[in-house]
Amino acid sequence: MRGWVEGWIARLSPARARVPVFYDESYRLPFAGLELSTGIEPRRVDFTTWYLLEMRVLHRTEVHRPQPASYAQLSRVHDVAYLESLGRPETLARIFAVDPSDVPVDTVLDTLRRVCGGTVEATRMALARGRPVANMAGGFHHAAPDHGGGFCAVNDIAVALTTVRSEGFDGRAVVVDLDAHPPDGTAACLASDPKVWIGSISASNWGGLSGVDEVLMPEGTGDAEYLASLEALLDRMPRAQLAFVIAGADVLGGDRFGRLGLSLEGARQRDRLVARALRGVPSVWLPGGGYHADSWKVFAGSVLVLGGRGHQSIHERFDPLSARFQHISRLLSRESSTDWEPITLEELEGSLGHTVPHEPRVLGYYTAQSLEYALFRYGLLPHLERLGYGQLRVEVSTTGTGDRIQLLGRANGREHVLVDCVLARQSLAQEDYLFVNWLTLRHPHARFSAVRPQLPGQEVPGLGLSREAGEMLMLMGERLKLSGVAFRPMWYHLAVVARARFRFVDPIRQGRFEALMRDLAHVPLLEATRLVAEGHVRLNGERYSWECHDMVSRRAPMMDDARFISLERERCHFTVDG
Repeated sequence: MRGWVEGWIARLSPARARVPVFYDESYRLPFAGLELSTGIEPRRVDFTTWYLLEMRVLHRTEVHRPQPASYAQLSRVHDVAYLESLGRPETLARIFAVDPSDVPVDTVLDTLRRVCGGTVEATRMALARGRPVANMAGGFHHAAPDHGGGFCAVNDIAVALTTVRSEGFDGRAVVVDLDAHPPDGTAACLASDPKVWIGSISASNWGGLSGVDEVLMPEGTGDAEYLASLEALLDRMPRAQLAFVIAGADVLGGDRFGRLGLSLEGARQRDRLVARALRGVPSVWLPGGGYHADSWKVFAGSVLVLGGRGHQSIHERFDPLSARFQHISRLLSRESSTDWEPITLEELEGSLGHTVPHEPRVLGYYTAQSLEYALFRYGLLPHLERLGYGQLRVEVSTTGTGDRIQLLGRANGREHVLVDCVLARQSLAQEDYLFVNWLTLRHPHARFSAVRPQLPGQEVPGLGLSREAGEMLMLMGERLKLSGVAFRPMWYHLAVVARARFRFVDPIRQGRFEALMRDLAHVPLLEATRLVAEGHVRLNGERYSWECHDMVSRRAPMMDDARFISLERERCHFTVDG
């Protein structure tokens, strides 16, 4: 009865209906090297969901956690031999462009099956309620019956459609594929279904796809031309009883793998047109691909449109990770103020009348137990478990350069140091900072390869958690009432990775750094950092050596040194030998 009432309300007022979504923290692919090797933002699904929750576009009761798709459901679409091959790390590594050592097979398969299950359950819900439903991941349109590719291992749309077909749905279905690449896998998977129409707009000519109403746009096509072609495609679309929409984010101009040139507003207008054309049709919306810093904003905009809030803009500088961690920090502060902070061994034995040595505290505040609890609450410990590490624990001690935090975990029968950090209070420019004397994030389970080459200063590959670590350090500085966080980047790539939140204290040094980034922009970061480290870069004709100076991220805005930065940036011109 409840589902019928909700569907009736949605039909009466679709523009005002809330949008149910399917999401799980395990949607994040457990590849520590994915961001470095491909430029893909592994947190994109999380960013979109966190933003919608933070802005109260979604209520937590509208976020549904799916069950993994069964192998019986997958086998309706994919060959048994291919499904069996997914149990080999080499197969998954090829599909996701990572090294096989970076593939925790069982965890990856659980993620893929859970995302696929989200599309299945979203399809059932859309049909039951007669309204749009979103899965925050999915749209794996390159997965064919006997192979995967292009970051797509299983075809969730085909699995969802064949599942509801087996459960009695016999109506016409349409697939509106607005990813920047053609739906080759979906066309192959659904070729035998006569009641499916597939429409696609892309800028990649793969020779034409049988059974697809395919529109090929010139490379770099902008908003106006794209939207005109979309309207024509939607006019040709048959009326259907079920629709799947891939609202791809790789249509943005500047996307690493897409070839179109849409703006964020153009992508939002695209979604308005599709939502209008599908009004009254049960539809499942999926994010597809996206390899741009703003990719997460595209599907957030899709959900805003579906929820009748398509006019709501996303602030250009909104940082979902920072907002999420700030929210968790407030919860932790509230818990500690009501005696929820984990009790220490010293406090427990002291309450029993025993005298014990003083338990070390980082910067006089954080115990090992409180740090371990914080790492759990911020989601880092569960993520490390998905990477294959167990029995995680924190140790704290004191060194000659500051207080040391180590996170240890077991894998392959031995204990490894995963995080090693040395912190101290330090005064810079008459302000006190949380100074990071040493920080290394280690993934000893993985190995270096051509896909994931060794960076200067690395002993083992990294964990891919530098942004999370940076946010936690900022929150530690706030808790200790310090002006911010500071560190001294030993290598060029460390400064580049930190540049969104950090800048050099010296404005002249900042100007040189910006000139260096400008002049090496055409060089991949891995190569650029080696060129700088090995002395193959020249500044105004003279050989340049990396300048290891302090960078800071302040809680309050820094004094405006824009003029000095600009003058030095324009004075400096960097070239590469040869």
